Amino acid sequence: MPIKTHARNVSIELLRIVAMFLILACHFIIHFDWDSHHLRMVLPQEPGWRSAFRFLIVQYGQVGVSIFFIISGYFLVEKSFKWSRLVKTWLQMFCYSVVFLIIVLLLGTFHHYPMAVEPVMRGPDLYRSILASVFPFFYNSYWFIGAYLLMLLVAPYLNALFDTLPRRSMGLLIVLLGFFSIQILIFGRTSNWNNLVYAMLGYLIGGWLRKYYQDYADRFKTFPMIGIIAVLTAFMVAFNHYISEPSWLVDFMGWKDRIHDGIVPFPIVIGALVFIMISRIDMNQSPAMAQRVICTIAPTTFGIYLIHENWFGFRIVWDYVSKMSYPPSAPILRPLVGICIIVAVFIILSCISWLIDTIIVHPIEKTMLSQM
Repeated sequence: MPIKTHARNVSIELLRIVAMFLILACHFIIHFDWDSHHLRMVLPQEPGWRSAFRFLIVQYGQVGVSIFFIISGYFLVEKSFKWSRLVKTWLQMFCYSVVFLIIVLLLGTFHHYPMAVEPVMRGPDLYRSILASVFPFFYNSYWFIGAYLLMLLVAPYLNALFDTLPRRSMGLLIVLLGFFSIQILIFGRTSNWNNLVYAMLGYLIGGWLRKYYQDYADRFKTFPMIGIIAVLTAFMVAFNHYISEPSWLVDFMGWKDRIHDGIVPFPIVIGALVFIMISRIDMNQSPAMAQRVICTIAPTTFGIYLIHENWFGFRIVWDYVSKMSYPPSAPILRPLVGICIIVAVFIILSCISWLIDTIIVHPIEKTMLSQM
């Protein structure tokens, strides 16, 4: 079955939700601490399978990021450049960043700073916090949104490549950029991989699927794709486990410092396969209530990211959640309880995002765009 191309494809909206859930789960694993009941800034790398699986979830956050880039390429590869897309994304990022700054400053003025935020609101860190909030793009306060904005800028040139280069050349370009992502693991010295290259690779994969998928649709069978995802996931866990144990090869190649990113191409491939499997499900035939729920939540996903990855937001969210949550008596129940916590946080942040967008972002956006 070919990928659907409806103007309002409910399957794609569902993909946005799945992608943001994976990103939220990634940050939950990094920052949430069952035992100390305080925000954890860095996930410790420890020997053993437990740590390996924790970092697998972190790396699955990159599956979510890849899906967002792929969705963008899929929808924009045949569209002309519009400044309004860039302005909307930048404005949403700026509004969320400034709103959080104002809230924190008001709390500090009339009450006191939240405990997790207080250290970054004194001394030189105070000025850094203000600048990071007022200039979030230049201070890379949101690396994903920053990469997304750059991707929108280069999108017309990537689209021109699709229009001028043969299919084989575009495929080879995707392979080349994919090689950049694994270059540091092979040579252990340098890498040409960065956030923009990452975004471009996802965009090109999405564009390739939009233009050429139907010619190869019969090769993308569901069960083989699930098998590939399972095999790549197993390799990711094994790699995480291996590089956390003493080894001369790990030391020589510098792999121990690479556990956060892991084997970068694998999450990208998994993201592409998840995109294919979900996007070709005809969710437009699902119950009307399910469609309304999906299409209501999906537009809030960027806002969810902007809240829980904000300079102050991630400190407040995960410190508060850590204080409110206690581990279940049976350790085996931790994963289930963890999923419930992630779902609850997702829903709450989605509601907050809807309010901020409705009350602040959309009115300002409407005013600004009317002047353009």
